[in-house]
Formats: sequence, C-alpha cells, structure tokens
Amino acid sequence: MTKSFIPVFRPALPNGPEIAPYIAEIDARRHYTNRGPLVERLEARLAALFGHREHAVRTASSGTSAIEVAILAHAGAAKAERPLALIPSFTFAATALAAERCGYQPYFLDIEANSWTLDHERLARHPVLARAGVILPVAPFGVLPDMRALEALQDATGVPVVVDAAAAFEAVVGDQAAISDRVPLTLSFHATKSFSSGEGGAVLWNEPRGQARVMQAANFGFFHSREARVPGTNAKLSEYHAAVGLAMLDGLAQRRADWLAVAGLWRTHSAGRDLGGRLHLSPRLSSAYVLLEAESPRQMERTEAHLYTGLVETRRWYEGGLHVQPHFTARGRDPMPMTESLSERLLGLPMAHDLDEEHIVLILDRIAEAASTSLRDTA
Repeated sequence: MTKSFIPVFRPALPNGPEIAPYIAEIDARRHYTNRGPLVERLEARLAALFGHREHAVRTASSGTSAIEVAILAHAGAAKAERPLALIPSFTFAATALAAERCGYQPYFLDIEANSWTLDHERLARHPVLARAGVILPVAPFGVLPDMRALEALQDATGVPVVVDAAAAFEAVVGDQAAISDRVPLTLSFHATKSFSSGEGGAVLWNEPRGQARVMQAANFGFFHSREARVPGTNAKLSEYHAAVGLAMLDGLAQRRADWLAVAGLWRTHSAGRDLGGRLHLSPRLSSAYVLLEAESPRQMERTEAHLYTGLVETRRWYEGGLHVQPHFTARGRDPMPMTESLSERLLGLPMAHDLDEEHIVLILDRIAEAASTSLRDTA
C-alpha cells in the first residue's frame, strides 16, 4: 500500500479518550456481558433517537446474529412442511446464512428494477409460497423497502416477514414509522456502517412480546432459568461493544454532518461530467456508500480497471448475486435478469466521513477518463 492508495472504505470509530469513561464504568462494575447496564443504555438511547420506547430496540452481537434471532423470534425454526426462506439474491451472504442457521433452505428471488428490492405483488402470487416459512426482504445499501407493503404481504400470505436492513440506520432515523409492530427489521453495527459499535447489530420491532422472544433466542433459549426452552444462540452484545456504540452516539451529530458534507462534494464535483453512468449516494443510500451504475458491463469493467491502475480501490459489494456463489448454487431460484444486469454494472466507490475533496476529484477524473476512452473506442 502506498500513500496515494485510496481504500473503498476507511472506518473511524470513537477513539480511546472518547470511549474511556464507559470503560471506567465497566471496570468499576465488573459487568462485561449478559445484558449489562451499558447495553441497556445503548438500547434506550437508540430507541429515543428512533422516536420509540425502549422495548423497540434489542441489540445483538452482530448484524448476522440479529437476523438469526429475529427469525427465531418471529417465524421460529424451519419446519418440514415449510422449509424455505424467500430471499433476494441481490444481498450480502449474511442474509441467507442466517436463515440457514435457523434450519431454512434459501430460495432466491429477483429484484424490482427501480427499488432494487423484492416485487411484493409478484411475491404474493409466487408458487413456492406454500413451502415458505419466512420471507427475508433486504434494504440494499440502506434503501428501505415499503414496510406497509411488507405488513400487507405478511397478512395476505400468512408467511412471517423479517427485514434485513443492515445499512439502514440513517433511513430509520429519518422515518420513525419504519419500525413496525408487526414486521421486525434488523440493523448491522459493523465497522463499515455509518453507525457502528465495532461489531454488533439490533432488532427493531415495536412489539414487547416479540422482543422478549428476541432476548430469549439471543440467550440460548433461556427464560428466567438456565434451561433452553426454545431454539436459541449466544447473540448478546458485550459491554465493551456497547461502550463504543455509546461513544459513537455522543459524537453522532458531528459524524452525520461530516457524512452529508462528503456526499455534497461527490454531488458537486460529479455534476455535468460524463461518467459513463450515474452515481447513487446519500440520501437515497446509506452515507457509507457511493455507487456508480455504469451504462454497460463493459463500461464498468473499464472503469474498475482504470481506477485500479490509479490506486483507487473499488468493490462489487454484492458480487454477482448469492445465486452464483459456490455455497448457494444448488439452492432453488427464480430467473435473475435484473439481479444479473445490475450486478454487472454496479461498482462501489471510495467513501468515508473524512474523504477529502482532492481524492473525490481524482476519482471522478479517473471515471471520466474511462468513459472518454470508451467513447473513442466505439467512435
């Protein structure tokens, strides 16, 4: 790595002095895990930020474990007569792996062209619904699906719905109605997200009894005893991770302002340029992402290669879709025209809350050069 290398993402969590007061509390209490006071404080502060009561937020040790315990709490473990989890292929592997940990067999679906999410109306008529035990819509890159439509889908089909909204922290802050009393959604607090505890996640669900089941599933299936009464796992957030999350909340206003400023720079310097495609960024997406949707697969390949030679890292965040990943190729699936088209044209660009203007201009220059080369070659 050289000094001029620009990584696709460069996390920055609260520093030592910012976390230190919370670590001092941990040291004094010697309470390190098992739903300690810092975890409960983090949940309460997040719930207040989202405009809900404390029960609406329950933390987990990762975004993946949040999906898993939400499935167990809402849909239960897979049953022989309903073994399938219906999942968009256009997502990260954690969505399907969490379903597998609950005993389900992923069945992959295509996405709708404009929203990049599942087509609810088509899904309501899908022939495999009779064998589905859970539906797992996704909020790709933090773009929330229509929660009211998902509630209606759950009501109409009788199939429980759990939303993997890993990167949608900002979207939930901006839309308090996104937290449903019928359909749980999950967040990731991984270091690559715009809000992070280093590692962690949460289930957002305005349903006290459902959240009680979430806590039970996250604690080995225990309920007021040390007996495993239902399927469960160990998905508890530690006090140390809660300390990072609380320190992150302390500085959240400034961090959000920084994200907005960087997105503004991207928007300003990309205006009027021929980039061989179009940019997607905040506020539609999570602030942690800037995406170039190229006009063609060949154009994306040119751009990717040209950025690489300029020491600019890029990322195909969802690769070609889960249906082509080796572990999942034997699973059932629908035809994937939109997933395959988008995956071949969507390129993740560098983003960070402190990405400087000079680097943004350099990246856009390289993208424009790739577009110009493509035009000359086709002339």
